Amino acid sequence: MTETGLIAVITEPGAMEQREYEIPDPVAGGMILKMIRANVCGSDVAILNGRHPHINVGSCMGHEGIGIVHALGAGVTVDFAGNPLRVGDRVVAAYFQACRRCKACNSGHWNLCTNGFEGWSKKAEEPPHFHGTYGTHWAIGPNQYVYKVPDNVSSRAASSANCALSQVTFGIELAEVTSGQDVLVMGAGGLGVCASAVANKRGATVHIAEMVATRLPKAVEFGAHNTIDLSQPGDGAGRVELLRERTGGGADVVIDLTGVPSAFWEGVQAVRPGGIFISIGSISPGRFTEFDPGYFTRSGVQMRAALRYPQPVLGRAIDFISRTAELPWETLVDREYTFDNAQQGVDDVAARSITRGGIVFDAAA
Repeated sequence: MTETGLIAVITEPGAMEQREYEIPDPVAGGMILKMIRANVCGSDVAILNGRHPHINVGSCMGHEGIGIVHALGAGVTVDFAGNPLRVGDRVVAAYFQACRRCKACNSGHWNLCTNGFEGWSKKAEEPPHFHGTYGTHWAIGPNQYVYKVPDNVSSRAASSANCALSQVTFGIELAEVTSGQDVLVMGAGGLGVCASAVANKRGATVHIAEMVATRLPKAVEFGAHNTIDLSQPGDGAGRVELLRERTGGGADVVIDLTGVPSAFWEGVQAVRPGGIFISIGSISPGRFTEFDPGYFTRSGVQMRAALRYPQPVLGRAIDFISRTAELPWETLVDREYTFDNAQQGVDDVAARSITRGGIVFDAAA
């Protein structure tokens, strides 16, 4: 009997449904994963609601999670760190590819690969069908980096590695964060919590700002030193004043994870003269905000965009979780859902009532 699986497909902005397809054989150099968990990231909210330039109606939902190797393609014997890989091993995989053949890849910018979404952007009806993580299986191509999960890391703890933790690890590396600096993280969702941990371990003083104050305590558990409730000031000028005051005149590094256009300009103004502003959260096209180029020039602030991440960062991220067992990584996913209830998980993340939702396929793994 032919084995089949289910995948969540976007049917219209704001809606998805499960569709059944035959589980494919892996391509050479790739693999098929049987999913253990898939997380609900803030960007999944934007994607489901039609705010992504590549993933839209007909595409598969989900990009973050962890799976078990179901089948290995020809030539695959190790992961991308050289660890032996076998059927049954737990792994995390980058949700995009680095083709290594485009101009961006050949310039060393694998995170900007022109063909990065070649797999995920395919419609579900197109083989190998399982292009996202919201499904019983996930088809991994030969240009997607895969890393084995260490035995001392639980599946729940590892599930946030291949987006949230890797993304902010790249952002913090791009910002050249060093010991003694003041780092302001804007947004206390899953990425903000992870950023608090990474910046703290680099020796920075971590300030985290959020409009929904109930999200701030989780970031403190992961290493944030100071919290800033942005719901109190009445306007953008008041928020900038508060951010500057709480960071001693401006932070050395500001990392914007909010995805809110107005927060971009406010964040730039919260950087000290000559500091670095990292934009991560704003990915949706066609959303604009006012910006003062003269202020930017006079301030000497450097603005850097951290789109996706160089794929080897994922290996460093999963190693970071393994080395920081004192942090409550499992609690980053603070509510779990069945696959049939995945829509509710997206809605709860959109409402900011949770930090990160987890769709559970195999609770025992």
